[in-house]
Amino acid sequence: MRSHLKARHLTYRHIAEKLGVSEQTVKRLFLQQDCSIERLEDICELLQLDLRDLVKSSPRPRKFLQQLSLKQEELLAQHPRLLMVAVCTMSLWTFQDMVQHLNIPEAETAALLRQLDKMGFLDLMPGNRYRLHVAREFSWIVGGPIMQMVRNMADDYFNHLFEGEGEIIKIINIRVSRRAAIRLRARLEQIAQEYADQVAIDANLPLHERP
Repeated sequence: MRSHLKARHLTYRHIAEKLGVSEQTVKRLFLQQDCSIERLEDICELLQLDLRDLVKSSPRPRKFLQQLSLKQEELLAQHPRLLMVAVCTMSLWTFQDMVQHLNIPEAETAALLRQLDKMGFLDLMPGNRYRLHVAREFSWIVGGPIMQMVRNMADDYFNHLFEGEGEIIKIINIRVSRRAAIRLRARLEQIAQEYADQVAIDANLPLHERP
């Protein structure tokens, strides 16, 4: 199991949060290799593995995407529904959640998933389940098609009040040293990564509990 964790840049803490137990309990579980099928299934969901893969001594080689190519981003930017489905898979939505909340017909949603499979974005499995090839450290190309599209939507974004639970907006004007800027940026990147990690931890919750 440790090799699968390492391959996905996960820690005992991530497993502990997923299972709702202490980190020490998870360490003991891995050391003694004694847990229920239900817990193994929860771990598999976090690792995006089949149960039979978990018992292998080492993970199957998988290439996780840090970024898409420029052509791939252009394709997503030109096809909004494909982009929507791609973003939903990164948030680990189920197929049925996509069909229901994106208002895209089931057959079209399945076709969009097949297109993402051909792009190498994910592996499509029976029952329209999927296994992502996107790394937790994934980012869009700086100044690329997706970021440019987001910039063009900035006015709509800032029309939001950001007064809801878990929402915040702060605009500050500062001058700091280059050394401080590097340190603060590293902290921001760490927080952004914690958000990305939380996606997998919360993946077992129904969609309405993940606003």
